[in-house]
Amino acid sequence: MNKPKCLLLTICAAMMLVSCSHSSESEKQTVTEPQSVSATAQTSASTTASQTSSVSATAASTSSSTAGTTSAKPAETMPAAASADRTKPTIFTESTTVYHLAGTAFDLNNYISYGDDTDRHPRLSCTGKVDTSKPGDNPIKATVTDASGNTASHDLTVKVVTTLPKQQAPQIPSMTFDAFKARYKAYNTRFGIDVSQWQGNIDFKAVKNAGCTFAFIRVGTKFSSFTLDPYFKQNLEGALAAGLDVGVYLYTTDHTEQSARESAKWVAAQLGGKKLTLPVAFDWEELDGFQNYGASINDVNCAYIAFKNELAQNGYSSMLYGSVRTFSTLWLDSVKASSPVWLAQYTDKPTYNGDFGIWQVCFGRIAGISANTDFNVLYTNKRYK
Repeated sequence: MNKPKCLLLTICAAMMLVSCSHSSESEKQTVTEPQSVSATAQTSASTTASQTSSVSATAASTSSSTAGTTSAKPAETMPAAASADRTKPTIFTESTTVYHLAGTAFDLNNYISYGDDTDRHPRLSCTGKVDTSKPGDNPIKATVTDASGNTASHDLTVKVVTTLPKQQAPQIPSMTFDAFKARYKAYNTRFGIDVSQWQGNIDFKAVKNAGCTFAFIRVGTKFSSFTLDPYFKQNLEGALAAGLDVGVYLYTTDHTEQSARESAKWVAAQLGGKKLTLPVAFDWEELDGFQNYGASINDVNCAYIAFKNELAQNGYSSMLYGSVRTFSTLWLDSVKASSPVWLAQYTDKPTYNGDFGIWQVCFGRIAGISANTDFNVLYTNKRYK
């Protein structure tokens, strides 16, 4: 598919907020769910149980992979001249140890996630060998190179095992809403929740009586198409009727301006003119396998600005939702400065160094909801709307 040409965000924050230019062909573009690397890339990057092989730069490159279901080949990003582009690619992967099943093909793209500020198809290469024929530790170095020759590397130990370890769910702090309020009570804090279909039927009057003052409600999800949260309408009406301050959020994979504008229009249509006292949150979490989208980091930032501008025309404000990793690697400083930030970090104290107005802290039980729900702190002396 053809990709839009986006004005580099890092040149000027003010210019970024006005618009991100794109080609007329980008208007024909649709968003698709990420796919795994192509059969060609995976085959050439694999090792078998009977032989040891290194992962070559060509085999592991995502330039041979596709990020959609259309037959058109993604247009290559026009990179800055080598003398001008000094920004190295970003490796999103934080883990230094991965597990791989003995006797199965090894593809480095399944274990490393990466992107670049402007290059939509940076190259992945590997130093070292992964022997899948027997259990053992295989230290390698993954290197990502952009079109201007800038590189970023990540050391990884591939543990080849006969049985994969069970995935352990992250330990998220849990407490009652009363305990949550007591722990984070301060002159500048208010307390709220965020909900979706997973909380079922909600008695919002009981929620408010428990000391909750605001709620973020999921409007739906956007992958290759929109899916409306089946409880959105009743949750929105119930929260507003109870007198809570209300915002909504969309989980999305938008990475083009055109698709992001479509998302903003869809959200506005679902709201049907109802007034919100909190923003519409742009929930983008797809860092794992980022390279499979065929998008640059600037593309995603441009998509959010398009989303924000379109919503503003419909009378709604916007904000960014994400983890410490997302805010530290994906969102540009100029974009974060343009909108409120809703941080998700499930720790006793936040470690994110940037500014944020709302903090998603933990989950637990509150009167009026029979299931666990997320608890949030809103800082009244920060930007949150």
